[in-house]
Amino acid sequence: MIKFILIIAHLVIGTFSALYILNINNKQKNFFIKWWSLRLLKIFNVNLIVNKNLKKILRKKNYLIVSNHISWLDIFVINSICPVTFVSKYSVSKWPFIGWLAKATDTIFIDRSRISKIKETTIKIEHHLENKGSIFMFPEGTSTNGLSVLPFKSNLFQSAINTNSDILPIGIQYQHKNKFTSAPSYIGDMSLVDSVLNLIKLEKIDAKITILSPISKNRSRKLLAKKAYQIINNLIKS
Repeated sequence: MIKFILIIAHLVIGTFSALYILNINNKQKNFFIKWWSLRLLKIFNVNLIVNKNLKKILRKKNYLIVSNHISWLDIFVINSICPVTFVSKYSVSKWPFIGWLAKATDTIFIDRSRISKIKETTIKIEHHLENKGSIFMFPEGTSTNGLSVLPFKSNLFQSAINTNSDILPIGIQYQHKNKFTSAPSYIGDMSLVDSVLNLIKLEKIDAKITILSPISKNRSRKLLAKKAYQIINNLIKS
């Protein structure tokens, strides 16, 4: 019960801080995002296991980063390592607390139900890759329990081709006592509260982030999507 109260309080703090984030420079914004994300992971007692220095990698060049998707927690796990701009489904913008935070942290929202909106999102991603920094997206288009990876949707991979950007694949895995756990998953008709309660039940959880070798740009977005999928799927299945 105490942990649940701490989580709600932290989300409320983040929500009120959204106005503050809008009025500071990028360096200060990234510092706050990382601090807030690390604090959230501490409340949940999430231990990070990362194989490479993501901040150092992204400092050298801009990537279209792609990953499997398990939970709303994925975003904060990544931001606790190195804050980055995310592409997220439009419905997230309507979530209480998290939706407001997402808007304040420059998240690019995509409505996959409308082709015209996908094209608009691609243009936004391209602008960001060329002028601001790397972009992180979940090309499955939905989340899973973490045991498998769904085939990647290829539409947004076109932005990498158009901007001559390489793909950086990342695998996300959650473990409890060195074994797979689906506790963080946010799937189907599950509510956000249910997902939070599932996490609270575990005294500790490991978030394993595996940064894989970059994939060079290709003329075919479908081939790029397929290769990225295979690399991440092989990691999850191993």
